[in-house]
Amino acid sequence: MPLVSLVYVSRAIVPMSDEELKQLLKESRENNDSVGITGMLLYRDGFFIQALEGEQHDVDALYDKIKSDPRHTNVLKVYEYEIDHTDFGAWSMGFNKISAEDMDTIPGFSDFLNSKQDPETYFSTPSRAVKLLAAFKERTYF
Repeated sequence: MPLVSLVYVSRAIVPMSDEELKQLLKESRENNDSVGITGMLLYRDGFFIQALEGEQHDVDALYDKIKSDPRHTNVLKVYEYEIDHTDFGAWSMGFNKISAEDMDTIPGFSDFLNSKQDPETYFSTPSRAVKLLAAFKERTYF
């Protein structure tokens, strides 16, 4: 079965506290590790962007589960494609909570996680999502 990378965006129903994010990550890391899924989750002011990597059927099953999670809404797949290797293989789920200062240090991304962003923006520029996730690849928040 081929490996795939899937990136989606979503909005939290209500902004999540650090404790809620830590619990979400604990659950995600345990679940992802059990099926060999790796990835990265970025969070800013109630907005999520997440990359999932793994075997096609495992990623699809997880994405279906994510879409029905009541903690967020407007789950939109930005892209999905086959990969030769995982980019986030170091983590069952890397995480970074992005501040406005973080966004200011990455040229071209200050508006990409803006809460007023039109969802179509993510479909029209999926490569920006890849570059944004890669920019945070070498660090994780908790």
